Amino acid sequence: MSPLLSCQSCNNGCGFRHNREGCGNDMARRIVMLPLVFLTFVIGCTRPGATSENSAADAGQPVQGDWAVVRFESEPDNLNPLITQLATARYALTGVNNAQIYEFLMAYNPKDWDLTEPLLAVAPPAISDDHLSYTFTIRDGVKWHDGRPLTPDDVLFTFKAAACPLADTAWARSFLTDLADIQMDARSMRFVMSKPNVYNVSNIANVLAIIPKHVFDAEGLLDSFSYKDIIGPKGKSDPKIKKFADQFNAHAANRAPVGTGPYKFERWDSGRELVLTRNEDYWGKKPYLDKIVYRIITDYTAALTALKAGDTDVMPRLLPIQYTEQTSGAAFDQQFVKMKYSILQEAAIMWNNERPFFKDKRVRQAMAMLVDRQKIIDGIRLGLGKIGMSFLDPSAKDFNPNLKALPYDPKRAAELLDEAGWKDHDGDGIRDKDGVKFKFEFLGSSGSQIFKQLSPVLTEEFRKAGIEMTERVIEFSVMLQSLKDHRFDASTLNFSHGDLSPADAFQVWHSSAVAGGSNFFNFRNPQADRLLEEARLEFDAEKRKQLYWRWQEIVNEEQPVTFVYYVEESGAYSKRFRNVQWLPLRPGYDLNSWWVPRGLQKYKTSANP
Repeated sequence: MSPLLSCQSCNNGCGFRHNREGCGNDMARRIVMLPLVFLTFVIGCTRPGATSENSAADAGQPVQGDWAVVRFESEPDNLNPLITQLATARYALTGVNNAQIYEFLMAYNPKDWDLTEPLLAVAPPAISDDHLSYTFTIRDGVKWHDGRPLTPDDVLFTFKAAACPLADTAWARSFLTDLADIQMDARSMRFVMSKPNVYNVSNIANVLAIIPKHVFDAEGLLDSFSYKDIIGPKGKSDPKIKKFADQFNAHAANRAPVGTGPYKFERWDSGRELVLTRNEDYWGKKPYLDKIVYRIITDYTAALTALKAGDTDVMPRLLPIQYTEQTSGAAFDQQFVKMKYSILQEAAIMWNNERPFFKDKRVRQAMAMLVDRQKIIDGIRLGLGKIGMSFLDPSAKDFNPNLKALPYDPKRAAELLDEAGWKDHDGDGIRDKDGVKFKFEFLGSSGSQIFKQLSPVLTEEFRKAGIEMTERVIEFSVMLQSLKDHRFDASTLNFSHGDLSPADAFQVWHSSAVAGGSNFFNFRNPQADRLLEEARLEFDAEKRKQLYWRWQEIVNEEQPVTFVYYVEESGAYSKRFRNVQWLPLRPGYDLNSWWVPRGLQKYKTSANP
């Protein structure tokens, strides 16, 4: 999938997908950057037990019926998969495995989480020996939710729309930089790349959800343009393309999507809920639940109250104190299962490397040494987490096991600040340099519980070191724009990854991603850039691993971002659900496979929860 952005306490997020070019060995990576809010092994997973009176029935085959009412921590910005960067939108649009409202060309094999399963493509692509040509055959017999057939023209249109330089699809275009042309022959589609890239299969089959041409371009404005035209000079100047982009960016289907997936969009009541209904004409294996209701409850206390009252069925994320102290006892245990699970996600502090305070890596190292990560894990996370040290999770195949996180060491931090010239020259208790006081602003989201808890801890640690930190708290959407525009001193994000394969970190960490990508923190390092570039071209797994190891060492030395902790999550759900598995991909659950024994079903199709 793609990097996702999500706020620390919520599921807001930008989503992006990455994968190795070879389909058979590694699964596509999702990289999500979430303001102090994709893959490790699931731990402590508890499955629902059968109630005593339904034990025999529960052992039977899955049956259709009932709804799942799931708490959403924040509202999607829109439901166009080529535009949205928020995690909540993507959870509803494509679920955990690339198919919910919309679908991708390929999906993951849940046995090993490799990107090997055909979806809207009938098989993995035929790949040329030079790794420059990838040929897919588009599945026949698939219908859009409005009854129209899926055609290869829809696939071509999706890539043209994503590549359109005037559309609000910058994040998607960053994955298409090497795509030079698309050629069609009946249901066969040949994607021609300008250079080899180990992530080409993922960039084609695991980044873009396929959208309907007849919905988004009813006038046929892009019909006369080839993919080459779209990425060429015409893409920025032709009036038809401009007209299309303007319409696409504000299209009604951005709030009422028409897909091919197992669930159809029913309605979106802003501020309340997003409702999906089972697609009875789905071409693949049909889901069991009649409806999925994503209920938007931003406040954690209110969300837990709603769960206990039966107004929701699933609370995928509990606050640590809710897990340890507020979800126990006979009454709760009779109705709900609570569990701990892990997905590749780590809380991080971004230092804007272009700000005068953070230009010097010695300062960034000092800041990291003033963050008592274990204290934060123990005091704020109540033990749910491990000290962070790399963009990759320790379970990832290319994680460098020789890395050591910078220790909590205020004394050494003070020495580094002195060496960098940040001293208290005027004796007012605040360090300064060249007449500039070391006073910076810490940007956070108003919906983030973690930010609210973390900020006072950092403020005190920095104060003792002669640094003044103030807070700026804004709405997440405004915060996201500030990050894109680099209008911040320091901020918090969660980096979330979606699998155990190596990440194509290019979109977040390469210097070219400062403009239009997700390198919000202005990290520029020629050696790190070169290693990322070489890794993309290296098809030997062991050689590529060595490149990533060295790259991680550079990032650890430069400290453009301080990784605070790898997150362990906790959640709770109603015991009536069966086949509940907590998975190593966000959002951590696959509602397409959940079912409820007939005798335990709560909602009928006509019911109103």
